[in-house]
Amino acid sequence: MIETNHSKTAPLGTIEIAPEVIESIAGIAAAHVKGFYPAEGIFVSSMNSLLGKDKLAVGVTLTESEGLYNVDVYGAVDYGVSVPKIALALQEKIKEQLLFSCELEINQVNVHIRSIIPAKTESQELFELEDEE
Repeated sequence: MIETNHSKTAPLGTIEIAPEVIESIAGIAAAHVKGFYPAEGIFVSSMNSLLGKDKLAVGVTLTESEGLYNVDVYGAVDYGVSVPKIALALQEKIKEQLLFSCELEINQVNVHIRSIIPAKTESQELFELEDEE
């Protein structure tokens, strides 16, 4: 996780964007990809509360290495969807949104699928047993 803000010098002064804001934007973008569900759960919730992350950035981490920014996204997908297609959609959506919102070029968006959400089955009709006399 990045400890320093992303900053850019503009004609009127410096613009600083906190890493938590970048993670939140990536988390919102990820949540808008159909069939993908950002990581949640007791472990993730407790880690996020320990680290002070808000719910918008659930399942997203931002790292920097040698001046390049990388985003890791964790979550689940619906059963029966194409995982590579969802991963590609996530990568494109997050890169595009961070470029638009923060003018931040992302080197990599790494997608980590942690679980599959089973398809819902139709509820079976319950038959009432009648008293037979």
